Amino acid sequence: MQGQRLNTAEETSEQWIKLLKKTIQPKDPKQWLPKDKSAMQLLEKQLVDLKRRDGMALRKDAVEQFTQISPMISYSGNVIVDSNLHSGEVEATRKELLYLQRHNLATMLPLTIRTNPQTALTNTVSVDQRNVFQELTQRFYVRGWEQIWLWSTVGGLLVALAVINMFLGDILANEYDSQSDHTAWLRLHNYGQAKMVLTKLGVHFVLSCLMLFTALGIFLVYAWLRNGLGDLRYPVQAWALGKKVISPYSWPTATEEANYFAPLQITFIPLARYLGLFGFFGFAILFLNSTLTLLINRLVKIRLLALLIMVVLPVIGLVLPASIYNPFTYLNSDWVVSNYLGYFLRQRSSVYPWIIGGIGIIAVGCLLLTIMPLRRKLGGLKLAKSSGAV
Repeated sequence: MQGQRLNTAEETSEQWIKLLKKTIQPKDPKQWLPKDKSAMQLLEKQLVDLKRRDGMALRKDAVEQFTQISPMISYSGNVIVDSNLHSGEVEATRKELLYLQRHNLATMLPLTIRTNPQTALTNTVSVDQRNVFQELTQRFYVRGWEQIWLWSTVGGLLVALAVINMFLGDILANEYDSQSDHTAWLRLHNYGQAKMVLTKLGVHFVLSCLMLFTALGIFLVYAWLRNGLGDLRYPVQAWALGKKVISPYSWPTATEEANYFAPLQITFIPLARYLGLFGFFGFAILFLNSTLTLLINRLVKIRLLALLIMVVLPVIGLVLPASIYNPFTYLNSDWVVSNYLGYFLRQRSSVYPWIIGGIGIIAVGCLLLTIMPLRRKLGGLKLAKSSGAV
């Protein structure tokens, strides 16, 4: 797919450059104005570097192009970048390119505009330009660490929960709906119901972590052997409180579009930092899933029904639309880690610590609700035995 996409970008670039040459007056290149001659030379250099698959050289070309008043990519045409993108995409691309330059990193191939969740809602690209727009915005993440980031942006964590719950979603309910009691040895050693629940919690959480990280480990080994793991310094888009941006670009709405998310601004953080925050968030979600599994199992007690509920719940989160009233919105790992959720909730600061804290409180609440009824039931049984003895 990436090779085909690169070939398409080359063909589009060649067609666009030929068309542009026909529109420049006068026809003789020797008589062109210096600005037209410079713009054409830069576009042709982008095409040459694209054919060479030279990410470092292409980044240098793009930095030069995006620090001018009318940025273009060799296959973008002259209207999509400056007339059809309205939610900070061009300013974000400029920032990303400058980040790559500071850290001496090659751009991904082919070079594309950096989009965001608002792009699909705000762009005004006409139907006849859709193919070029897709070429201009579609990225290919072929290295291991980058693909884990991509996995997190498409709800991969919820998919992982559904798979984990297929195996562990009935961990407590099977004690009520099974002939064999897996905790008999605990009771023989004078373990109470609370200790049984805590033991189940520990087993569920540890097995969940092992399943997830074993799968990730196998994937990373495969990715390393195939295309490598990539550079953990590569920039990932995030949102943070920042000063108003004065756009260097020439079109009238450039500054307004650059500040689309105000008072937040698009910024870039290293992939390593993103994955670290994502990993801690993933641990929190796995712990919440473990406690919720025990609570659902305690309430339902029917093994197959409890299993079905725990498998379906994460899947529901993948199909429900984002909303402040939708609890799964707050479990969107990419929105939380990048702080796009902060923009969505109209917050000025990072929501990450609040979401982690909220997950912890809910998880503890689920655990307490699971233990409390079991304690009352255990007490009732003891009371009944005492009464019988009398």
